[in-house]
This record gives sequence, C-alpha cells and structure tokens, in this order.
Amino acid sequence: MSERRNGARGRGGRRATRPAVALTAAALLLSGCAAIPSSGPVQTGLTDLRQADQPWQNIPVGPSPGASQKDVVRGFVEAASSGSDDYAVAREFLAPEYAEQWDPHFGVLIDDGSRPYQEEGETAGILSLSAVAKVDSRGVMLPVQPGPSTDMRFEFTRVEGEWRIASAPAGIILDSTTFTSTWSARQLYFVGPGDMLVPDTRWFLNRASLPTAIVRTLLEGPSERLRESVHSGFPSGTTLVSNTVPVDDGRVRVDLSGALLQGGQAGLAEAYQQLRMSLQTAADVNGVDLYVDGAQAQVPDDDEGPHVLTEVYEPAVLRGGRFGSLIAGGFKPATGFAGTLADFHPEAVSLSLDGGVAAVLNDEGVTRIDDSGQVLVDARDGLLEPSVDVFDYVWTVQPATAQQLQVWGPDGSSISVPAPWLAGRSPAAVRISPEGARIAALVPGETGSQVLVAGVIRDENGVPVATTEEADIQMWAPGDPVDLDWVGQQNLVALTRVDGAGKVTLGGPGKLSGEQGGSVPGASRVSGGGGGTQMRVLGEKGDLFSAQAGGWQRSAVDVDLLAKRG
Repeated sequence: MSERRNGARGRGGRRATRPAVALTAAALLLSGCAAIPSSGPVQTGLTDLRQADQPWQNIPVGPSPGASQKDVVRGFVEAASSGSDDYAVAREFLAPEYAEQWDPHFGVLIDDGSRPYQEEGETAGILSLSAVAKVDSRGVMLPVQPGPSTDMRFEFTRVEGEWRIASAPAGIILDSTTFTSTWSARQLYFVGPGDMLVPDTRWFLNRASLPTAIVRTLLEGPSERLRESVHSGFPSGTTLVSNTVPVDDGRVRVDLSGALLQGGQAGLAEAYQQLRMSLQTAADVNGVDLYVDGAQAQVPDDDEGPHVLTEVYEPAVLRGGRFGSLIAGGFKPATGFAGTLADFHPEAVSLSLDGGVAAVLNDEGVTRIDDSGQVLVDARDGLLEPSVDVFDYVWTVQPATAQQLQVWGPDGSSISVPAPWLAGRSPAAVRISPEGARIAALVPGETGSQVLVAGVIRDENGVPVATTEEADIQMWAPGDPVDLDWVGQQNLVALTRVDGAGKVTLGGPGKLSGEQGGSVPGASRVSGGGGGTQMRVLGEKGDLFSAQAGGWQRSAVDVDLLAKRG
C-alpha cells in the first residue's frame, strides 16, 4: 500500500499547475522521430557538458598529418566523446572558422557503433548510423525507431594542406556502450494532484558535480509531456545563489534565491521534497540542507509533504470460479465485493491501487463495483480492458473512437476526455500510470507495435479534463499489439504476438530502448504488479508465468483471468 494513498483519495493538490520555470524543449537530433508530431524552437543546450569531471574519461587524440576525410570524421566523432575544455580536441578536427560555430551541447545521438562511411563528391561525405536513441538539451531521452540507417553529412576544406571539417551535424554521437559508461538516468520529481510526487527521467553525465546539474535541471521545471500534468514547488525566478551544490559528509547544501519564499510554507515543503527525492540517487548523498540567500530554511520532516507512491501487489486472478490473489504459490480467495467478481463472468478486471474499486469488462460492457454497489458505466461494444486511476476514476476506451476517452466518477458521472494523439489509431490497450499523471497506449505501427505516452491533465481536485495534445513514442516492439501495463511509475511492459508466440518487451519513459523480455507461448495478458518481481504473463491453457533468471517460469496453472491494478 502507498504511504500516501489515503491522502490522495478525494483530495487534490492545491492547483493543477503552478507557474512553471519550464523552458521550451529544445529540438532534438532527428527531431522528426521525436513525437506525434514534433515541434519547438532550437535552444542552446547541454551546457553542463562543459563540466569534464566525469569519473570515466576518454582521452582523445587530435588529427594525424595526412589524414583522409574518412579518418578526420572518425577521429572527430571519437574525440567528441570527451567534453574536456569544451571539446577542445574535437574542435581540432574543424576548420578554424567553423570550430567556434559547431554546437556540441545541442544533444546526443546514440548508435550501435557500426558507422560505415561513404564519400559524396570531392569535399563531402556521409557517416551512416544505426541510431537507437537521442537525448535532448534537457536530458530527456527518446528511443529512435529501428530501421534504415541515419545519414550524417560532413563537408570538408583544406587548412594548411590538411583536411578539416567545414560543416558537421550539431551535437555529439556516442555509441551505446560509451554512453552508458558516461551517462546515467536520474529521476527528477514534481508534484501532481493529490500531493503525489511524479518522477521525470533525465540523463546526466556521471561527474562529481552531478548534484549541481540535478538542481539546475529541477529548477527549469518538468519535461514537455508533463508540463500540464504536474507543478513545481519552486516559484518562477528561483535560482541557485552560487554556481555549485556542494556535498559535505553526505549532506547536500542547496542555497537558493529569495524567490523560493514566494510559494509560502506549502511551496517550501514541496520544493524540499522535490530536492530530497531528486538528489537521493546522487553519489554520496544522504541528506539535504536547504538555504535561502545564505540562511538555513526550516523544512518539514522527511515524512511530511508530497510523497512517492510505492505500490507492489500480489497477482490477482480468476481461478476455478473464484477471484483472489496468488501468494507464495497459494491461492487466497478475495473477500467483500471482490469475492463476487466471478459472478460477473468477466473478460477483464482492473482493481484500484487500494483494492477498493473494481472495473469489470464483460458482455454487457464495463461495470464499476465497490462495497456500496455496482453500476454499468459503459455499455458500448468492443471496449478495451478498463483502468482505475489513483483517484478511483474508471477509464474506458473504444478503439474506433479512442480520441475521446470516457472517464467515470465514483458517482457514476461521465467525463469525455480528449486524446487527439490517438486519432486515426486503433489501440490494443490503454493504461493510466499509478500516480495518474500519464497515459500509455499500445498501438499498431507501420512495422510492429508502438507504445505512446501522453500527459493527463487534471483540475485541482484530481478530476481528469484532458490529455496532452501530443504523445511521445517511448517504445517499439516486434509483432502485433496484444496487451500493455505499467510496471511501477516509470516502466512499461508490452505484450505482442509474432508468429503465434507472445513476445514481451520492457521499456518506458526515458529508457534507452525497448528490451526484449523473451517469449511466452500463447500469451494473452500481462500485469505489471507495481514492480518487476510481481510482473506476470498469462499464457495458453491457463498457465501463469513470472520472470525469473532472464526468462519466464510457470508459477501457477488453471488461471482463467489475470487482473491488473490501476
């Protein structure tokens, strides 16, 4: 159970959004792959790459006398893996007039390391990359669709008889091994309705000044897709008083400008919890001391203010005509209203996070059930498996009209929630994230399947009113779409079908790429369970599988239905 679950029920945040410190997201390398669609002006970015205090450092070598154009390109790309002295060695490969123009801080394109080169006339060449992901100027990562190579064009000129680059793509290119050796994913936290902290994955260089980079990025505000779904406790104009965030004996000292106090005590409490949770994964950090213009601020206890959901659930199933949970290999029948769910002859069951509400899909449609009774909320044909969000709203989706989601309140009232990013698409599954700030959909793509993620916009009471206009493609999976679920707040598991086999793919917002999770024969349903250890896949003939040792092991038999949470 979540330590904030009771606080979330029936109680919204103080406002849906607070004036953000957020900047418009910078354009990405290969921006055409970024979103549906992609937009936004180019900004100067990745300025923190000027910091060269990473624990792991590549020591680049400058150009050799008589180097060919191909050698110059390969040497330049290799040298750009080190940001020492603002990429001084990489700039040696550039013509003097271009060396000052090239912007290495624009973004990072990550590839698999295979980089065939082809000449294009006498003074140009093409480096072909098998890209897997890209990181924008604010550390936001998006995977790149598998497929044809990405061509990067370089132009050359002679400088004192030696070939030098006169034009190159902005940003840097790193192979995935180098990237994961020098960068790591960190969670920044912002405040959603119901005083729940919502994680926002960003990638940072692994360097001693990581706490400084985290705080600076946190002050800029949430990423584009969360901007309308969460707010920050830091009022607009809040800045670091000094240029660094020092760590002394495990304690981080964060000294912010007086603008922080404009949010009052409530805003200060939110800002402190955002700092505490965002900095907790930085090396050698075990506490945060908050200062305002040099004076230490009075902050709440660590267990006060907004908190992160920490939900893990035992698998819930329909088995032998009874609904219940699988615990340590045994079946525990449900009590209360949940004990009657089998009577509804369900095709799918979704439970609220606390188990107090169930949404059941059967021949009649979707029925909302709790201790006070039941109500058929949606009788349309062809409905997908419903979701129950953290505020106990039931979400229903009809694939043919997916651009208008239906949301049903505890009193049976209906809300039509626009999802323009689903127009023209026919999703196989749509799921709300545990904290209710994001919505994910598994849809068919041109080749295989795609997982799209958008933000959920709510009012101050947590009532959903819209989703964001656009969604990001966060994962690609092979085969036809079958099912989808959240695995905690930041991970997703997709189930697809390839030649009759159920393929499992793991990924999520800010992940490097979809990770193939093996196959389960005849798989029809997947449940995230709040964490990887509780993830389950329902296979053929009622066999239930759990992830073990990189594969899938049968953990139960004779299971008729696998339920979901949320």
